[in-house]
Amino acid sequence: MTHGDVETTWRTRLRRSVRPGALDVIAVLGYLAASAGALYVLEVGGSVRALLGLPLVLFLPGYALVAAAFPGHLEESAIGDESTVDGLLAGGTPGWYERLALSLAGSLAILPLFGLALPSTRWGFEPRAVLVALGGFTALGMLVAVVRRWRLPRSERFRAPIGAASTDAYRGLFAPDTRFDGALNVVLILSMIVALSAVGYALVAPQSGPATTQFELLTENESGELVTSNYPEELPPGASEELVVSVTNGADEEREYIVVVETHRVEETNGSLEVLEESEMTRLETSVDAGSTAQIRHTADPSLTGDTLRLNYYLYRGDAPDDVDAESADKHLWITVNGTAGG
Repeated sequence: MTHGDVETTWRTRLRRSVRPGALDVIAVLGYLAASAGALYVLEVGGSVRALLGLPLVLFLPGYALVAAAFPGHLEESAIGDESTVDGLLAGGTPGWYERLALSLAGSLAILPLFGLALPSTRWGFEPRAVLVALGGFTALGMLVAVVRRWRLPRSERFRAPIGAASTDAYRGLFAPDTRFDGALNVVLILSMIVALSAVGYALVAPQSGPATTQFELLTENESGELVTSNYPEELPPGASEELVVSVTNGADEEREYIVVVETHRVEETNGSLEVLEESEMTRLETSVDAGSTAQIRHTADPSLTGDTLRLNYYLYRGDAPDDVDAESADKHLWITVNGTAGG
């Protein structure tokens, strides 16, 4: 057996091993793994991050959805005629060109769903959270596709027609009755790609302008959820209350924050609060990754007493001065409580 025969045999065995429906799965999962390594291990940024993230936003989620929904392929008798273009209408199974078109449409439909769901989570609608969520959805869809394909007879499983892909695409674009119809197909596809690209690039590309930091004071309700309500109304002398400070870093780099908590004894004069006495309660330090949120629990136990106490929270990026106030702080939150009420 010659070297050429050995190489041909090796290629034949490899082609046979991946032909029953695993070639596209390997390619998609391999791309997800490589992109995850580049984005979150090597921490590449800028235009490289945008280029790696765009396929994950524009195409792969929809492709995984289509692959899971249609695990089979067109009948052998249909390959080579126009049913490879209109397979979904003719036989209930999309042809290769239809799969590509449905993948773009599916990604366009999936993205708004994540836009509705992610803001209600602790991660928010941040680029990192979007990419992780879409990557997880894509991986799950491809695994479902593998399971469904393996349940079919080998001859009926979907196979990625690499050699015929360009031919099917040409037929899909230019096989209509007139060239005008073909031109409309091209315009429609290009418009969809442009629309998806604009949304996708806005999600994965570096954000311009000043980065925002979200600063919240939270409490835990009866079901254990953290909410921006139910603040303490009374803090009798010697009593304490557990509160949670939430800091979200909207920058594309890790940042250090310090939260200074002060107690003010105040008095209402002519409709405004006048500070009679103040005392620093604690300083909370935290490091927050890019696009992430840190939640710091602390116990509010004012050393001051009085009819009305005000708990002030000053957020600083980096170091905090010895004398803190609302003007020098990046963010300022406060709540007013009754400091002398009985338990």
